[in-house]
Amino acid sequence: MLHPAFTARFNDMELAIIDHAGQHWVTAQQLGTALGFSAENARHGVLKLYRKHADEFSHKDKGVVELATPGGVQRVTIFSSNGCHLLSFFANTPRAKEFRAWAKQVLSEQAAKSPAQPPKRPCGRALVTRAVERLVLELFVSGLGASQIARQIGVSRPVVSQLINAKYQFSAAAGEPECSPELLAAVAERHLALEQEGLINYQQRMAQRLRHNSNNQALAEQLDRVGQHLQQPLPQALLPMNPEGDDQ
Repeated sequence: MLHPAFTARFNDMELAIIDHAGQHWVTAQQLGTALGFSAENARHGVLKLYRKHADEFSHKDKGVVELATPGGVQRVTIFSSNGCHLLSFFANTPRAKEFRAWAKQVLSEQAAKSPAQPPKRPCGRALVTRAVERLVLELFVSGLGASQIARQIGVSRPVVSQLINAKYQFSAAAGEPECSPELLAAVAERHLALEQEGLINYQQRMAQRLRHNSNNQALAEQLDRVGQHLQQPLPQALLPMNPEGDDQ
């Protein structure tokens, strides 16, 4: 469950800013109001705008979380600083341009200065909750390695490795899973890309070694064909090779 981290004023309204996964987020309801939709249509208007341009967004731009509100815990749709920025471009409202400039300063720049961190134990180590798992996987998808993630969020490298490879055994107090299907798909794609990179490097080393012996030239040529196949985009690289000639 998340709590608003602070409030920020845009024109005549106060927006509750949420710290989540190293970014600042705003609820769909408040974002719609800030962009100029009526209070009754704010959430619906923003989500309709998002669905129209969904292919422009990634899992880092939109999320659904449980948020503590004065009326109790509610499940709400939130947009990150980048998601807010994108929606302000697509919104055809008089306030969109003004909000875009405000969001760049208040949401994007402030988040860069003070990235969110997972909760800490008294010893200084991060609690390994489902929220920590989600943060680790988001950083993994962004391109960071296990050691970099461990240093950034204060979790040991072995724990990060277990989280990345879905081997960590969570306690009952860890909370409910927070990873969206889109995030898990991105994690799987990153794993495959790393495996592909490793296979390409191994193929290149082996082919180079075989070229030094004239008796192995035919095998080296076949390894070069395998290397060309592996360097295709992932869906094609996973298909069987054409034994008769070049892959097309």
